[in-house]
Amino acid sequence: MALLVFLTFLSLIVNQYVPVWMKDSEASHMDTAVGQLADVKGAIDFQALGALMAQNAGALFVPSTTSTSVTLGVDGVPIFSSPSTGSLTSNPTQANWTVWFEYKINGVTTTVAQNASGQLDLNVQNRYYPAGDIVYENGAVLRSQPDGQVVRAAPTFQASKTGSNLNLAFELVSLYGSGSATGTSTQIVNTKVFAVSQQTYNVTSPLYVNHTSPYALGWFNFFNSSLSSSLNVRPSTTVAGPITTVTYSPLYQLVLTNLGAFSYRLNMVVYNTPLFLSFTLQQLYVNVGVGQSSTPV
Repeated sequence: MALLVFLTFLSLIVNQYVPVWMKDSEASHMDTAVGQLADVKGAIDFQALGALMAQNAGALFVPSTTSTSVTLGVDGVPIFSSPSTGSLTSNPTQANWTVWFEYKINGVTTTVAQNASGQLDLNVQNRYYPAGDIVYENGAVLRSQPDGQVVRAAPTFQASKTGSNLNLAFELVSLYGSGSATGTSTQIVNTKVFAVSQQTYNVTSPLYVNHTSPYALGWFNFFNSSLSSSLNVRPSTTVAGPITTVTYSPLYQLVLTNLGAFSYRLNMVVYNTPLFLSFTLQQLYVNVGVGQSSTPV
């Protein structure tokens, strides 16, 4: 009888208590990880602000390194449940961005084509709560799970319409340095902004922004929401197979293409007519270090 009572109690722990406890812990960890990656973003943003202030004041900018802690996973319940591990990876070749447009300087048409890439990805293999990724790329923190993608910490992006003027501001963030760490421990992410550039252009052609990554769906949703609310318009949406198009003619168009294998391509066009288009492009160059084997640039 005592053995039966013990087995019943053990079964209750394994089948009822452990799954509920682990699910709550995994959900809490995902929320905490969003905040920690947002801290990484905040550290980079503050460094960039300091660099811009130094440039405007004509002072020497001395890059500094900021260290931010990120918890990779969740410890399991001893004996009853295994830990839910996470992998934090810095990859300078992922999340490719391209910005292209033309402007005139001294009456001469000049082409601007700028690129950026780099991604800091925390992949958490939850066992009870939906597995997912918390990602920092191009100045934003995105959360990706099987039910969708959303930008949780917004990047530097602003659109406003005043009379016949359309003012647009966007930031390209290039991440350098590769490294990774796996487990449930808390790791340190080191970031150092070593260069900043900010220019404003009077654009004489359509402005093209292209992006390819597994998380371009989240960016598509962000741009769609930001442009429609900032410009106070209601765009039209069409879906044709793997391609979703959002258009508010004649101001802008967003096209999302599902490439399969968890990859998307985003194409955004902002037109320079009938409104006069002023575009401010800010570029950051950041060294990122993750784990003891991290390789900086």
